[in-house]
Amino acid sequence: MGMRKTVLITPLNWGLGHATRMVPVIEHLVQRNARVLVAADKRPLEFLKLRFPHIEFIRFPGYEPRYPNNSMIAIHIALSLPLMWQHSRKAHRLLQEIVAEYKVDIVISDNRFECYSAHTYNVFISHQLQIQTKGWQHIFKPFINKLNYSYIKRYDELWIPDVKDAEKNLSGKLSHVSKFPISNYHFIGPLSRFKSNYGKIQHDNIDLLVILSGPEPQRSILADLITKQVYKSQLKTTIIQGKPEENKTTREENITFISHADDTHMAMLIQSAEMIISRPGYTTIMDLCMFGKKAIFIPTPGQTEQAYLAKKMTLEGYCFYENQQSFDLERSYSAAEKFPGLPKVVSQEKMAFLIDNLLSAK
Repeated sequence: MGMRKTVLITPLNWGLGHATRMVPVIEHLVQRNARVLVAADKRPLEFLKLRFPHIEFIRFPGYEPRYPNNSMIAIHIALSLPLMWQHSRKAHRLLQEIVAEYKVDIVISDNRFECYSAHTYNVFISHQLQIQTKGWQHIFKPFINKLNYSYIKRYDELWIPDVKDAEKNLSGKLSHVSKFPISNYHFIGPLSRFKSNYGKIQHDNIDLLVILSGPEPQRSILADLITKQVYKSQLKTTIIQGKPEENKTTREENITFISHADDTHMAMLIQSAEMIISRPGYTTIMDLCMFGKKAIFIPTPGQTEQAYLAKKMTLEGYCFYENQQSFDLERSYSAAEKFPGLPKVVSQEKMAFLIDNLLSAK
């Protein structure tokens, strides 16, 4: 065994997904006796601190977009580009200071383009090789994809959290592309904070589990929309609010509100739910595949990737999806019951193998 390696993990700040899918990566690094540092901010930082109280954390600000309430999201993001660029340059400089101060050997960045250094071995994790656009925004697609690739090229390795199989995969055309940005790429299999071997935990069955996630204000808009309709139904419902900074549970009529559930509690709730409502974020899909659950997906308005994934899951006959504007709980629930649920996906061997390679490399 050579020198103990110092590995810096930097998840993207948009929602919790990029942080939660780093759980199996961090777990394996810790098992292999690496020194793990996590550089994150806000909810991702809070979540990972709760999950791994014994590793080192560095507050590392990131840019967080706010999604407007209307359809002008592409324009909104385009106008935000100078600010995003400014934030990323600042973060890149700060990363160099962290690398020098903590003597970092390896950086593993989940979708944070600016997190690489000339003094480290750099790994980029992403399933977004082909950014989705819609309508007139297609004219920007070649430019966006070129920009995306130009950043990924700065890394030594690219890890794609999906299976290589062209037929049975979760991310579809998002990551199964004809030309990859670098030749050193690996499909590492879906990443989930959950273990596939959780036993069936005894818990009262619930009719509906709502998992809230993603950026504001759309997260709160969806929460209000669903809550009103759940009160009118008689469905026994649990709503996980995705607020790791809070720690409370309240009950009102047929709804239990939980601010944050740790992995074991969350796994128990998912397994005991007849139906799940969530955003079709890629991390959520990977998590639900650990249990093969039935789901109703409601894409975040304007998030083209979520719209694509929701349609893909429906076309392939796994789950039902509904747009937020026209969401009707009663109709969606009865339509979703006719679907078999997500395919079960379990193996994380490839990820473990690649981490072992990183740690043993000279």
